[in-house]
Amino acid sequence: MKRLLASLIHAVGATLFPRRGRRAPSPESVRRIVVTHFHYIGDVFFMTPAVAALKRRFPNAVIDAIVKTRCREVLLGNPHLREIVCFDGLCNDRTREPRTDWRGLRALARRLCDCDLLVDFTGVPASCALAALIRPRWSVGFSKTGFGFVFDRELWPAPEIPLVEKYNAVATLAGAEVGGLMPAIYLEDDAVPGSAGILPAVESDALPQNQDARWIATSGRDSCCAAKVSRPEVAIHQGSTAPPAGKTPALPGCDILLHVGAGFPLKLWPVEKFRAVAEHFRARGLRVALVGGPSDPGEIVNLTIRQVAALARGCRVYVGLDTGLTHIVASLGVPTVAIYGPTNPRFLPRWPNERVVWTQLPCSAAENKQHCAAVPPMRCGYQHRCMQQLGVECVIREINECLVASSISSPS
Repeated sequence: MKRLLASLIHAVGATLFPRRGRRAPSPESVRRIVVTHFHYIGDVFFMTPAVAALKRRFPNAVIDAIVKTRCREVLLGNPHLREIVCFDGLCNDRTREPRTDWRGLRALARRLCDCDLLVDFTGVPASCALAALIRPRWSVGFSKTGFGFVFDRELWPAPEIPLVEKYNAVATLAGAEVGGLMPAIYLEDDAVPGSAGILPAVESDALPQNQDARWIATSGRDSCCAAKVSRPEVAIHQGSTAPPAGKTPALPGCDILLHVGAGFPLKLWPVEKFRAVAEHFRARGLRVALVGGPSDPGEIVNLTIRQVAALARGCRVYVGLDTGLTHIVASLGVPTVAIYGPTNPRFLPRWPNERVVWTQLPCSAAENKQHCAAVPPMRCGYQHRCMQQLGVECVIREINECLVASSISSPS
């Protein structure tokens, strides 16, 4: 039904606003490129190979990116970008309250009006409307909602194509070659602040199931939902052993980092199972850290996505759900265990240091689908079995494999 509606919108739009048959600009003549992406942290991260390819194709051009505020940190420090512009749409994702009016949208378009090439990686009405208002010399983009008639060249994305390949295909429309490039985040040396004032030791009831433990708890409860800045929570259990030499002072002696949060409730693994994993390895003498979302309890000390990713580099194993942070950490070479449920891991990049745990059920995503039928409406008619039935022992086994593969033997 959605595809039929998109086709109808496209037919009407193409009739009312026919393409002018403009020729693609030569690489030498392109001085400014604008790329737009209005989806989530992981999606913007997966766009980075295409951005690198565009810079390689148009070496004389500067590239500006327009993304949502929550995704800005993913692109900070990217050498292929000159500027990152934040645009959070015409309404709030969840409350539907106005966030930017049409006057603000037109002002943003005027700011970017001297654009030679626009590349849209989203294809939603807001990004297509912005492309139409900017009026670039030439433009390419997705047409999945039917508004691709605003572009000089458009791509109807096939549902069975992995995300990175979809974004690469859009860059190819602009003449770029993406072969050999992988998603990347650029962390400066100062991405992780010193421990003083950032991770203070506190007595906290942040995790009631561990009444006898001392915890360092940090969170950004008012960040992800309100300000759209991704600041996860970190809770570090204070063990009895001294931190090994060479560990980062901000995350002393952490062996395993567990990321318990996700952007969608359907992606969550029961917290009691994460707790069982943590207790298993704590009983074997390993230090375990927990990373949660902005709604998790805890003493408030803000950490950014970049800071958590940099902290993860000092850990032995990272365990997380299908989130942007998990994909970023895996790309840094950290041994990673990724837990999937309603989404299909085949559609995401795989790194040699990453191990996937996925319970495939009759209701799971088909081989040519990115997610199961429950994801778009966010309602599951099968009691969330894909995550509920995923056993703790499966995750423990994969963590042990990561420890062995990295030549680290855990205590018996």
